[in-house]
Amino acid sequence: MTFKNLRKEQYIHSNFPYYNYSLDYTLDSLQRIGAEKLEFYGAEPHFCMEDVTYRDMKVLKNKLDAHGLSVVEINPENCAYPTNLASGNPATRLRTFRYYENAIRTAGVIGSPYVLVFPGYANLDGSQEEAWKLSVDSMGRLAEIAETEGVTITFEATTRNITVITDHREVMRLIGDCGCKNMAVTIDLMCLSQTGETVQDVYDICGPEKVVNVHYTDGGLLHSGAWEHRIPGEGDLDLDSMLQMFDDNNYRGYFGNEVKWSIDPALTAPEQICKKLQKWWDLHF
Repeated sequence: MTFKNLRKEQYIHSNFPYYNYSLDYTLDSLQRIGAEKLEFYGAEPHFCMEDVTYRDMKVLKNKLDAHGLSVVEINPENCAYPTNLASGNPATRLRTFRYYENAIRTAGVIGSPYVLVFPGYANLDGSQEEAWKLSVDSMGRLAEIAETEGVTITFEATTRNITVITDHREVMRLIGDCGCKNMAVTIDLMCLSQTGETVQDVYDICGPEKVVNVHYTDGGLLHSGAWEHRIPGEGDLDLDSMLQMFDDNNYRGYFGNEVKWSIDPALTAPEQICKKLQKWWDLHF
């Protein structure tokens, strides 16, 4: 493909494929394959935001520096852990708030400009309106902390069982209700299949200045009706047309990924997965 604006260097690696490996092994491997900028998955065994201290944040910064790596966006685990900023249980809500506060403090220490936060959700038999109010309150207070750290919080629209923001109009409504400037959008290409939107829809709704990061992943529709992240070329999405929309809108940010594995049984090592991700991107330039 020929692009007017997109550049090969906009694709970056992540530690997602290394979710069963130690942090030290992961950083050594990412350095070995030539990674420089990362999407950083904040989760066990690398960096669980529930457990980390300021000292841990400084150690992470030193390790990243020693490997020539920097982080574009921190993605604390948002779904597998029992976190919910809109929970009606005060203990759950407070614990979740501290969890995301640690992610934001970590971003400040290591110099990551963005942190992806899921603003909470209502139980499917609960009040969406009440959950929304709790989300706005939580996010407003987290944004104040993020401002002191020089961090912008980003949001990703997806399904109601894990977030109150189920499309990008809702993302902009949340940002407006919070009244905070340091909030923006991460577009997850797989999640667009769940929200029923296109890349261009997001630009039209949010504006180009709000689109700051992209998860460049394919999506596979499972028999259960759920979607899973997949390596580009292993799923069902028309990624080429999506890239063209980013080019048409002069997107200048990065394309990271949230892929943990390949559906190809021959690809089992994380470096193999990273190389396949890189190859798919390289073929477009």
